[in-house]
Amino acid sequence: MNLQLIKNYCERRPGGLRQLAEEAGMSEANLHRCIRNNKIQASDLEKLSHLLKVSITEFFDETQSGSAIASGSKSAASYYGNAQVTTDNRYLESLLEEKDKRIELLETILKNNNLL
Repeated sequence: MNLQLIKNYCERRPGGLRQLAEEAGMSEANLHRCIRNNKIQASDLEKLSHLLKVSITEFFDETQSGSAIASGSKSAASYYGNAQVTTDNRYLESLLEEKDKRIELLETILKNNNLL
């Protein structure tokens, strides 16, 4: 993962890191810490990529974000090792779970307001 790219994207963005952090619901210090440690929650990275208008895969090394690994193909498992594929699949599964939870929440809100 390369979270340093967040800084690069913010150089061209009005408000820089401070504004991005605020829009994502994070403190600027927390965002700096995430970038420095190259570690972030999946939901926060999803928010940041959305705000920066880039694909979440932009932040992953080419070897980690390739479609072969994302699909869990045998060639990826043999080339990168089963542990790497398993880790990537768990991450992708967590993103899908988060997405499903958000959809359920939005559906509930819409139903409660008689909009669905």
